[in-house]
Amino acid sequence: MKLFNIGLLLMITAVIALPIVAVINPANRDFVLYSFYFCGALELIGLIFVLVHIIKLKRMNP
Repeated sequence: MKLFNIGLLLMITAVIALPIVAVINPANRDFVLYSFYFCGALELIGLIFVLVHIIKLKRMNP
């Protein structure tokens, strides 16, 4: 369950952080672009954690 919680936390953080970053500094296009990349990476890492958790559950309960 810990992996699942960490994955969800990462995905939620990415969804909340991106609009905040875009509103704080919209003039610096590179900063906003790299924040998109960073939040996308957070989403992928969170998704991997959630998928690993699901695979572990499937192996324990066939």
